[in-house]
Amino acid sequence: MREYRRSEIAQNLFTMLLLGTGLYLLVPRLVGEAAMLDVVRHANFLMTPFALAVETLSMLSICFLYHSLQREAGGGLSPGRTSLIFMSAYAFGHVVPGGNAGTFYLNYVEMRREGMRRTQVLKTLAAANILYSAAMVAILAAGLLSSCLLPGLPFPYRVTAFLLAAGCLLFLAACFFLLRSARLVRRAARRLARLMKRLGAWKEREEGELAERMVEVRDFVYLVISRRESLTRNGVYALGFWLMDMACLFIVFIAIGHPVNPGAVIIAYTVADVLGSLPLTPAGLGIFEFSMGATLYAYGYPKEVLAAAVLGFRFFSYWLCTLAGGICYLVLRTHRKREETPDII
Repeated sequence: MREYRRSEIAQNLFTMLLLGTGLYLLVPRLVGEAAMLDVVRHANFLMTPFALAVETLSMLSICFLYHSLQREAGGGLSPGRTSLIFMSAYAFGHVVPGGNAGTFYLNYVEMRREGMRRTQVLKTLAAANILYSAAMVAILAAGLLSSCLLPGLPFPYRVTAFLLAAGCLLFLAACFFLLRSARLVRRAARRLARLMKRLGAWKEREEGELAERMVEVRDFVYLVISRRESLTRNGVYALGFWLMDMACLFIVFIAIGHPVNPGAVIIAYTVADVLGSLPLTPAGLGIFEFSMGATLYAYGYPKEVLAAAVLGFRFFSYWLCTLAGGICYLVLRTHRKREETPDII
């Protein structure tokens, strides 16, 4: 697994701050400072606590998801410890390009430092990523269908949205049946392990051992999704992560006096999240904002409204969460130092 150097992290942190400053200074000039200032001036700032509350619920949902899964995988981390680790990893993913990879990396490292076995960590991280990815696909299908309620949309759009929604549901069904077939997964694991060895990954592991680890992860994931109680609990956490984050965006639009169709919000959010996952800037900073604004602009919303809403939303979902994650990392390190220091009587 790749290690991140401090100099590299510092450089990415500087890039993140530079991009953020550029966004908040240049975007108003591009869309019209007077028009955007007028939108902000008439905003209802009493909605701020509600936006902050639902964004907090989003973070709590994903922390509970990781805690629930690591307990099912045999881990013994407390809810507080799991939350500190995830929030630290989440902030780290906002600093390095390809955010999800950075979040996965630091989650893996910190869980191993807590004494969890490698297989337990991989089971937890794999199940979490699969569940919240599946939740996103399901939400996208719902968003495509609800976007058809927008007035004035051409008939071809409605047909396309319906077909795409059906495709999303079929994709989820195909993934489930693939996981259900242990023989297919074992065959795929062997081929993937062979490919990884050829690419030089996991040099210290034998090909057969790698394949067996992948099969163990599959068995755990299938156990989670095949038990009603586990699927319901973890599914609610996974859905809550996305829905509460999208609700924050929806509340920001309401606060500036321009409610939008929930389906359009879901589609724009999904497009922005996918494009923002490209390893070009820290957590897709700049790419996320532009792609979300461009998607909603295609639905006919004014650019000054979109600029104010998207930048306002990212204040909650990106900057405040990154700050909170950085504080969690400092708290985590402080707790570890106290635990490593023997009490002096």
